[in-house]
Amino acid sequence: MPTFVESLAHSLADPEAAAAIDALPNHVNELGFDAWGFSPAQAKVLYTIGRKVYDYFRPVVKGAENVPAGRVLIVANHGGQLPYDGIVISVASLLHCKPPRLLRPMVERYFPRVPFVNELFARGGAVLGAPINCRNLLLDEQAILVFPEGARGSGKVWKDRYRLVAFGRGFMRLALQTKTPIVPVSVVGSEESIVSVYDAKPLARLIGTPYFPISPLLPVLGPLAYVPLPTRFHVTYGAPLEFTGAFDDEDAAIDEKVEVVRSTVQRMIEEGLAARESIF
Repeated sequence: MPTFVESLAHSLADPEAAAAIDALPNHVNELGFDAWGFSPAQAKVLYTIGRKVYDYFRPVVKGAENVPAGRVLIVANHGGQLPYDGIVISVASLLHCKPPRLLRPMVERYFPRVPFVNELFARGGAVLGAPINCRNLLLDEQAILVFPEGARGSGKVWKDRYRLVAFGRGFMRLALQTKTPIVPVSVVGSEESIVSVYDAKPLARLIGTPYFPISPLLPVLGPLAYVPLPTRFHVTYGAPLEFTGAFDDEDAAIDEKVEVVRSTVQRMIEEGLAARESIF
């Protein structure tokens, strides 16, 4: 007998997203949650909302067949001030990968401190970006979404758009430790959705966020300046990259491997920018 939450989720859910979630292994306890707080029933509603965001940006998705079954790290560029790129990649992976992949996004440490949002993120599959969480998820043969630029990437100002900042080493050490393939992903279109010309760091510190974007449209539109433009996203999954070596190797050795991934994503971005005809 389905619970009330399950019945409500079924009635509200996007049929395609719901079918994809039902096709997942979904190792949950008697209360309907997995070890990290993911709820298939609630995720159907959340992914239905995510599908609206996905459709708003009308993404062109290429290379989803490059995502293998089993453990995998999806490593992507980050931009656009708000995590719309993460939503679009997650929905694309659920709908276009064969078999469907539920990505477990690694979120910044300030998100779990935000009431209500922290629970929604967990129910939809997001996990605090701690190494132990990531390692255990990979050992459970799951797919993890990582933005190695972190907040430095999502908060880029206009003059730095589509120029990757240095990647952290953590994802590479985890890939080596768990023998996990890395699928590089490029997102083109996110940087034009919400434009920032200045990062007001004093305001960011005041409200406890890593950055506070100042839109050039702010004097004219006020808060509406932060409503994203309907730019078209182009999401491209590259061929899997596999690395060997000791996960606890010297930083310099790890950096060489990280740079292979970073330069691959940067090349994919540049190819995407050259190929697109319009930001819309």
